[in-house]
Amino acid sequence: MTADLTQPVQAALIEELEQLRDALLQAIAPLSDAQLWRKPIEPGNSIGHLLLHLTGNLNHFVGAQLGQTGYVRDREREFTDAQPPPRAAVLAQLNDAVATFRRVVSGLSAEELLKTHPEKKFGSTLKTLIHLVAHFALHRGQVSYLCRLVTAPGA
Repeated sequence: MTADLTQPVQAALIEELEQLRDALLQAIAPLSDAQLWRKPIEPGNSIGHLLLHLTGNLNHFVGAQLGQTGYVRDREREFTDAQPPPRAAVLAQLNDAVATFRRVVSGLSAEELLKTHPEKKFGSTLKTLIHLVAHFALHRGQVSYLCRLVTAPGA
């Protein structure tokens, strides 16, 4: 008999993404708004722009492409928005994107997880979801490094 791993896989993906989000929020909590949007390295990104990017990434690949939310991504703006939204809005949007991930992923059947993702370059939907969580982890690490740079003495 073969065990159905659908629910444990869904739970693991959701739990990992939520833990990464929580660690990211904890890391940026002490930052001022100026530190959040400062680019300590040129060329480079601010922490705020990475938050916009993570939000856009989840909303596009999970929300729009799997959950049919209607989200339309402007990837370039995620990195270049000269008039960034208020911090509270950025954090609310990130939390909403993670909630969308939870809702969509928890509703996928085993067959849907194994189907090719609409973004065919990723392969299966499951492989895509693993890639998205790893992508979030990569940028979580970058945020940790940027937090040290923007809070360093003399920064």
